[in-house]
Amino acid sequence: MPDPDGRVLRFETDARGALELIQSRLGDQLLGVRVGFATAPPAPTGRSTGTGESEHPLFYAIDRRARTITLYRMPIQRAGGLHIPDAEHRTLFVGRCVYLAVCEYLGRDPWDLLPGYFEHY
Repeated sequence: MPDPDGRVLRFETDARGALELIQSRLGDQLLGVRVGFATAPPAPTGRSTGTGESEHPLFYAIDRRARTITLYRMPIQRAGGLHIPDAEHRTLFVGRCVYLAVCEYLGRDPWDLLPGYFEHY
């Protein structure tokens, strides 16, 4: 049995939870978009194909032609800068990366994607 608190399973659970929340709010805007996970971004090949690029290439890649978003587990989990490095804040950071990737894929501003959802902050 896999360890339920293992790095890979915890990441996928947190990312899928964030994605389910976003999908429940956006209806069919993400219909047909595949979200996958990879351990780390691929090594640069020296030539750009025009796909799989993003504003945060260490955390995720988007490919609109293939209708995919790929989240990179290791850089997200190892990212520094959390003001409190505990499980709850790591979960929130995974959710933030999922949210930013979806916003970028849809070409929407993060504050406009889910109006009213973050107003209590």
